Amino acid sequence: MKNYLRLKITAKDRVGIVLDILKKHYENNINIHSLEVFPGKAYIKIEILKNENKLNLINSILSLDEVFEVQDVELLPYERNERRLLAMIDAVQDGIMAINHDEEIELFNKYCENIFHIDKESVLGRKVGEFLGFEAPMIKLLKTGENYDNIEVHIKNKNGHIHYITTGRPIKDDKGKTIGAVASLKDINEAIELSNAITSKEEIAFKDIIGNSSSIIKIKKICSAVAKSNSTILLRGESGTGKELFAKAIHNLSSRTDRNFVAINCAALPDNLIESELFGYTKGSFTGAKEEGKDGLFKIADKGTIFLDEIGELSLSLQAKLLRVLQEGTIRKIGSVLEEKINVRVIAATNRNLESMIKDGTFREDLYYRLNVIPIFISPLRDRIQDIPMLVNFFINKLNKQLDKDIKGAETEFIEKLVKYQWPGNVRELRNVVERAMNLCYSNLLNEDNLILDFEKNTNYINEEKRDDFSFTLKEVVEIAEKKALLSAIKKHSSFRKAAKTLGISHTTIMNKIKKYNIECKE
Repeated sequence: MKNYLRLKITAKDRVGIVLDILKKHYENNINIHSLEVFPGKAYIKIEILKNENKLNLINSILSLDEVFEVQDVELLPYERNERRLLAMIDAVQDGIMAINHDEEIELFNKYCENIFHIDKESVLGRKVGEFLGFEAPMIKLLKTGENYDNIEVHIKNKNGHIHYITTGRPIKDDKGKTIGAVASLKDINEAIELSNAITSKEEIAFKDIIGNSSSIIKIKKICSAVAKSNSTILLRGESGTGKELFAKAIHNLSSRTDRNFVAINCAALPDNLIESELFGYTKGSFTGAKEEGKDGLFKIADKGTIFLDEIGELSLSLQAKLLRVLQEGTIRKIGSVLEEKINVRVIAATNRNLESMIKDGTFREDLYYRLNVIPIFISPLRDRIQDIPMLVNFFINKLNKQLDKDIKGAETEFIEKLVKYQWPGNVRELRNVVERAMNLCYSNLLNEDNLILDFEKNTNYINEEKRDDFSFTLKEVVEIAEKKALLSAIKKHSSFRKAAKTLGISHTTIMNKIKKYNIECKE
């Protein structure tokens, strides 16, 4: 590695002064590596000289009448700026890569090294296509000069699977010709973490609870408010309304979110098994017990939350034991005389009429009041039919990958038939209906031919008076029509530009709408 001497020469600002300084270097047989000139100043970079040769050069330059001073400097101004810029580029929490007009990589910062698991010395000067693949967004950017934003890229190479998102901008000359490109890159996992960090805690907690009806908004507000306390909650609602989702949301919004959330369906197991599951057992407690014994779900949920679904199915004897846990905050394993202190937030749920069960003597009144500290009533789907379009799109997006489908949405007629239905199975039944329809669909949109519902039973109709209360909002109608028109135009034409021209919109507008409706870009 060569060593250099850098000189700052202060002189009178006149025409020809730099030429005179250069002549002095020529007279001393010194080759100039680089030169930077400003009014009244010149910076020169040369190879290191012996002390006597350096002194001779400086005295020779100072012999010029208009030269005032010659002094050593560490870096030339352009070098200082370049190194400062490179340090800043290495410090940012994004990958920065730049290529020239020949598609050669000229800039590759530290973050890029971490993403691709490679040193920049191995990359600089290489063709970007050889490194990122010949379909890399940067290559297309270099050819078209058009910006791109947040494109997701997967690469498989000898270093493994690399997954990132990238945004690119062209570098243009004075005439507007693209002479290079620069791109920012972000590891997909870090991008997701960043997205989560700027997403509100409520949005994350309720991400799987879909709907904007007044009843759902009200329930979400109640859940957010009560999540901060440790009081027992009783979720009331028909089967399939999503009671466990609300229980998880409450847990995730609470101070216990970093502790266990444990759920058990009290209707799924016989009494003897439920008791051992809830409270655990000691060694040799009963035939078939594990030799080492077992902790119960209450113990596992200590300092966290336990969700007791279908609480109305518990026998009276188990109700009594549960009541003791709620009153004393202690549990006792089967086969043990010792009681253990626990700190558990209890959320129970039922689709049964507990008040009637109390009158019938099948549910303990004292347990009811222990559980019913904060009752939350979850609306059935038939009472919030305006949420159906959102739920349908949510299930389509969720099921596409599972079913290996590429369905973009549903036609208006499909949705209109859904809102006429009574939905005895609520949101769970709607998900099954959407999945069934997707299995029968071979186009990009679900239509009424894909729908299998039992409309014969009068009990499954929503009465016409209630049906008349429902109508699509103008926004929903426009979105359904837009999506249908976009899919048709994209299918017909070979490029998004042609599709945009046919639809009478700009290329930017069609790209934004493609992103909005989650339409895959295959151009």
